[in-house]
Amino acid sequence: MSADGDVIRIERRIEAPPDVVFRYLTESSLWARWQGQSVDLDPVPGGRVAIRMGDDQVVEGSYVEIRPGQRIVITWGWIGHPRMPPGTTTVEFDLVADGSGTILRLTHRGLPAEDLPIHRQGWDAFVPRLAAAASDGDPGPSPL
Repeated sequence: MSADGDVIRIERRIEAPPDVVFRYLTESSLWARWQGQSVDLDPVPGGRVAIRMGDDQVVEGSYVEIRPGQRIVITWGWIGHPRMPPGTTTVEFDLVADGSGTILRLTHRGLPAEDLPIHRQGWDAFVPRLAAAASDGDPGPSPL
């Protein structure tokens, strides 16, 4: 993982094909297995992304780009956040086939400098949970 200015980048291999990983980024019940207490997704361009975390904070945004099995781009922000309201940052999920698995390349852009550390910590916790869930594993208890 790296952070360049307002960007966080994470690359991770997941033991599941891209089409399976894609479902964990577009189906509410599957997303909720790795992040959030409740998730409401409408995976069409302009469709809603809403993730309620365990501390009752809510991420809201929308789908910007959807290429089945290859790429998803969403906007991301927090209800009530003074620097990062809903839809003000962008998260890209690029899925690259790698044998029987997938290379996930996550890029989170547009983060305010003071919010980089907490989002870096969050993605460092949640990307392994996505990898475990998509690989039919148990991601364990959610950190949030």
